[in-house]
Amino acid sequence: MTNKMNIANYMFRFRAVLLCCIVLASLPQVGSAQETLIDQSTGKTLYLQYFIGANAALGINLHSASFGALPGFPSCCSEYKDATSLMPVFSALAEIPVLRDLRVQVRLAYTNMSGTLKRQQAIGNEPVLADGPIPTEQRTDVEVEHVLNASMPMAAFEATAAYRVFDFFWLHAGLRPGLILSNSFDQRETLFTPEGYTFLDGSTIRNEAAGEIPDLQSTQFHAVLGLGYELLTKSRFSMSPEVRYYMPLTKVSSVNWAVNSFQLGVSLRYGIYAPKEPRIIRDTVVFRDTTIVEKPNLRSDQVYLASTMFEDSINDVADDRFITTHKRESYVRETPRPFTPELTLKFETVDSTGTVHPVDTIRVEELEVIENYPLLPQVFFPTGVASIDSTAQILFEHDQAVEFRPMDLTRNQIDVYRNLLNVIGYRMLRTPAATLSLVGCVDNVDVEKNDRDLAQKRAEAIKNYFVESFKIDPSRIKVSARLLPASPANPLTPDGQSENRRVEISSNDPVILEPVEFKDKDLIITPNALTVKPVVAGGQDIASWSASLKQGTSKLAEGTGSGKPSGIEWKAADGVLPKSVQPLVAQLTVSNEIGQQRSVADTIGVDYINIQLMKARQEGGKLIERYSLIVFEFNSAQLSAENQRVMDRVRSRIQPESKVSILGFADRQGNSEYNRTLARKRCLEAQRVLGLPDSRVTIQPVGSDRLLYDNNTPEGRSYSRTVQIEIETPVR
Repeated sequence: MTNKMNIANYMFRFRAVLLCCIVLASLPQVGSAQETLIDQSTGKTLYLQYFIGANAALGINLHSASFGALPGFPSCCSEYKDATSLMPVFSALAEIPVLRDLRVQVRLAYTNMSGTLKRQQAIGNEPVLADGPIPTEQRTDVEVEHVLNASMPMAAFEATAAYRVFDFFWLHAGLRPGLILSNSFDQRETLFTPEGYTFLDGSTIRNEAAGEIPDLQSTQFHAVLGLGYELLTKSRFSMSPEVRYYMPLTKVSSVNWAVNSFQLGVSLRYGIYAPKEPRIIRDTVVFRDTTIVEKPNLRSDQVYLASTMFEDSINDVADDRFITTHKRESYVRETPRPFTPELTLKFETVDSTGTVHPVDTIRVEELEVIENYPLLPQVFFPTGVASIDSTAQILFEHDQAVEFRPMDLTRNQIDVYRNLLNVIGYRMLRTPAATLSLVGCVDNVDVEKNDRDLAQKRAEAIKNYFVESFKIDPSRIKVSARLLPASPANPLTPDGQSENRRVEISSNDPVILEPVEFKDKDLIITPNALTVKPVVAGGQDIASWSASLKQGTSKLAEGTGSGKPSGIEWKAADGVLPKSVQPLVAQLTVSNEIGQQRSVADTIGVDYINIQLMKARQEGGKLIERYSLIVFEFNSAQLSAENQRVMDRVRSRIQPESKVSILGFADRQGNSEYNRTLARKRCLEAQRVLGLPDSRVTIQPVGSDRLLYDNNTPEGRSYSRTVQIEIETPVR
């Protein structure tokens, strides 16, 4: 019996769906909602993104039942069967295109599964007198009607996929879960025939009950199958009549009761459109401009890209986006700027007051000069050392020593000192009767404390040099040793200690240690300094320069530099002097970075007056005699016995018309004021020995304000403790 009922239910459902399809198919084919729109303001094509909308439908609930009573409630019904009810359905929807022919739709719906189940049945028969002339007893069925009213409003969520089967038809399939919001029922059994009959209690109604449906499944699931027809519009709105069938996947309660649903409705949707990413069409427009500039240090034109600027303009036309890149290239053409600086030279000198004077001629006057350089008969050694190689002396092998000549030395006091042993060796060879006495000394401090052997070795080293290099008979050289020298320097200071580490040399013949004398010609040059000053116009491109001042092939001064020329300076004190009447030639050469050059040259005359010319002109000449150094002991103004011989020669050279200058100097030890006082005492001592009145002598006590020699060496300090005597005698 139940199987027959199920087959009947499915046949009913199939006929219902088929009927809906026929109804929809009979609609006029107007067309589908537009999937694209044209934006009239921009001309762009807008593409459907999704729909939002609402649906209203008439729901036809098809109750499929096969039970006689709800659990817990008495009922005499043999079996409830199918029933139909009509209910409104409302829903909000959203629909999203996935492909051109495939969409996904979701709905949030309010629906109702309510309905009334009825069943009439005969529960017996009773004799009943029939109306008529003669009452006749007849048997009549007793019939009752069972009624079950159920209320089941439901909220549902539908998720379906829609597939386009024709141009305008969409087939929907999906699932609808729903939640029954509330439920109730009432039932009764009513006796309705024969008329006037009642139940035993005198009532025509029995088994009356109400309440919640027992064993209700509040969550209901339905499979969804539907067909929709899409009507074409020219706006964003669209309408779609549809039919849907909801096949139950769950029962209402524990009894055999399910609700099929069939809906006829209309959906009103609003399309949300948006343009797609536009098709990008690119173009590039190039603008070029060139600036021409002159630039130094170029051999030829050169062009380079100075800057590049990009600017994009965007123009949307329909579904295309035209992007035009404006590329602006700025080029620079550099052309060589001529290298034509204007160059001139000026000759200037600065006097003692700082005033600058132009110079057009240099006067050179020859002087006869006799210059004596005294010998410091001491050889200094480093701490703890006895090797002669460690001293400042210039040493020769025998073949070199025999070629040595004092007159070949330069007019330089320190150069003369460095050849002290060679001068003595030279004179010993030429003075066979002369003997030497060598006394070795130590500083008697720290490592040299009481080291008489070291002193002896130092003296022996000097003797060995004379014997081996100059082949002096060893018997002519006496060697001895002591600790401190007889006249020591200050033993408490490093300077004094370095002066005490020495070998002292003396001889029985004064000729051996007398000063080295040079006879030469000196030049008095006026002015004694000259500046070659460049004057440059348009010299911004100059990268380097060189300048020179020459007399013939002799170079008096030179200089180089970068950038603007700064000029060169010549000083007579530097020792490179004009030596003829040939003009001096100054030349300046400037170059740019690529080697292009410009030069300028100028000359300055030389008035060269030699001694013969002076005599021819009957001009008075001069004889200059310099007795450059008279060596004093440390912190002493007394002349040594050795220097008395020098003073005798000085005295003999002074003529009645001679001018005498005495300059006194000191070493760096002591303060400046004390050293000037000491230098003055030395000058006065020299004046006293010479026997000159103040009227004939000019005294200049310089002291240590100007150090004559390097005071970092013991010989430099010793030679700084000196008096210089200059005799200027007119010559006719």
